[in-house]
Amino acid sequence: MVDVSKAQDGGIIKKILTEGAGDTPSTGNEVSVHYTGRLLDGSVFDSSKDRDQLFKFKVGTGQVIKGWDEGIVTMKRGEVAILTCKPEYAYGASGSPPKIPPNSTLEFEVEMHDFYGEDCTESSDGGVLKSTTVAGTGLSNPREGATVKISWVMSHMDRELEKRSAEFILGDGAAHDIVPGIETALLKMKKGETAKVTVKSLYAYGNVGNAELAVPGAADLTYLLTLESFEQAKYKYEMDGAEKIKFAEQVKEMGTQYFKEGKYDLALKKYKLITDYLEEGDDFDGDESDSDSEEVKEKKPMDKAEEDRAKVLLLAGFSNQAICHLKLGDGNAALKACKDALQLDPNNIKCLFRKGQAAEMSQEWEEAINHYKAVLVVDNKNTAAINAMKVCTNKMKAFRANQKKRFANMFERTNFKEPEQAPEENKLKPDFSDSEEEEEAVGSDKEGEEMAV
Repeated sequence: MVDVSKAQDGGIIKKILTEGAGDTPSTGNEVSVHYTGRLLDGSVFDSSKDRDQLFKFKVGTGQVIKGWDEGIVTMKRGEVAILTCKPEYAYGASGSPPKIPPNSTLEFEVEMHDFYGEDCTESSDGGVLKSTTVAGTGLSNPREGATVKISWVMSHMDRELEKRSAEFILGDGAAHDIVPGIETALLKMKKGETAKVTVKSLYAYGNVGNAELAVPGAADLTYLLTLESFEQAKYKYEMDGAEKIKFAEQVKEMGTQYFKEGKYDLALKKYKLITDYLEEGDDFDGDESDSDSEEVKEKKPMDKAEEDRAKVLLLAGFSNQAICHLKLGDGNAALKACKDALQLDPNNIKCLFRKGQAAEMSQEWEEAINHYKAVLVVDNKNTAAINAMKVCTNKMKAFRANQKKRFANMFERTNFKEPEQAPEENKLKPDFSDSEEEEEAVGSDKEGEEMAV
């Protein structure tokens, strides 16, 4: 028998009945156990076995009595042990009536079935599991936009493949060759915390792997990750007008750099931050208790010059979201971003043009032509819109011709024949053919390259 209480005061005495194997759980792990609780006279007050259902909880987080939080973390998978807990490690002076009298010392026969790390993913798919090995400090976790300083050792099947440190803005990990699983875990970590993080291939290098690091395809990886420090990003409710504008200009510059590098998903995230921070409405989008910082100072409202600059940035944010959505193949999202931009500037040529591109993506040729016509209302010599209309007209004619041919073939296969009509009726039959000549477009056939603004 051994005292397993942290204080070594005899508060938790452990007696192993069956040895287990492997490692032990860490704080925050979800454990699955069977147990039987007894008073010292041997009477049973509770048993998961009677319910034929494993008991699951997060160890070390206060979900259970202190004797369990400190005693369970010493157990291995398959281990069966008796934990004898003094009142101060159980239900104290009050007990838990009617089954547990005041000041009761309790015995728990516990069988450890399994445990695994905290699931850090939003979808709870087990793709990123975190087990804390060194507890951190403070109350808050870094949120997206925080500047984090981290270090890690990455391994695969007990082979160490990478040892590295980095300082970056949380959310920009891909630009620093940091896998999504690391960023996902960091959102759940405290300053100074070290954790063992198991990252499934979906959140690492996928089916491709990483030849430079000798990571094979579809490999699950293990990281020993330390969050050394972080500087929390401000919520928008904490910023005054000037700070929001400065922030928007910074993320716009970063977004444009990602766009030039072809990293359209990262660029899109940055452009969305512009509109998130500058759009009118309720500024509060977080919990003030989520911050270790001092009380928020009184905010200074925007002056006229700042309001004008904010509108320019907001327009650029929506417009650039639209082109990123187009590059990523999401025409509907591009159309919505264009509509938001045109609320600010109804004659914005870029967004009128991109509405046409979004309609083309859905093969809505007539709608696309109407959007390009709207461009020409603003700029009647816009060669890009003229050429786009010409392309859409040709595609629409080709589509109609293909449909006509397709239905004609269907009629032939079914041996369908139209009934013969009298000559007088034939004279009255309207002509539905595509015989009208195409209106010739003027201007250069060379379209300008689309760029983020």
